Amino acid sequence: MVVIDLPASPVAAEIAWSLRQPSISSRSEWSGARRTTILPQAPRWTAKVKLPTITGEAKVLPWRAALARLQGRANAFRLIACERPQLREAPSIVVNGAGQSGTSLSTRGWPEGVYVLPGMFVTHRDRLHQIVEVSATSGATRTLTLLPYLSAATVDGERVEVLRPYGLMSLLSDEAGWMVGVGQRYDIGFDCEEAF
Repeated sequence: MVVIDLPASPVAAEIAWSLRQPSISSRSEWSGARRTTILPQAPRWTAKVKLPTITGEAKVLPWRAALARLQGRANAFRLIACERPQLREAPSIVVNGAGQSGTSLSTRGWPEGVYVLPGMFVTHRDRLHQIVEVSATSGATRTLTLLPYLSAATVDGERVEVLRPYGLMSLLSDEAGWMVGVGQRYDIGFDCEEAF
């Protein structure tokens, strides 16, 4: 798998993000009670991306080339998960301690006055995670509760992207294309999922 750089402009007009959390449910025919088991290693982000209408063939050429280079589902790209930087400054946040797994990630490098909030995103090892809880263990250290789960044990000092988190994505289909209308007006949209 090769990571392809998508054109910087135009930025997407709409991105519909979803976190698919597979589970197995069964319901008792006798009592009607339901039991659900979450499959913890299977969650995956999906997204539906729609670009604004691009007018002029010269402006659409970089997008057509990038879509071709993706070669359907074979290659991947980074899709930023937030409209603008989540923080005013770009702190250098890293993993605080090796061997962490599950939903809890201890991080360090947080400057004074920089706050991270539930609902924000982080990227660790090219995987997008949503923060669902934050606890401060010391001035520069924060423990983040994340979903989906960390896919492998951490290494101390690994970078955690907090300014412009992204998901490493690939197309859901082997087909990638565009629509063109009168006046060289191009519409491009595609569905994708995490490519880890």
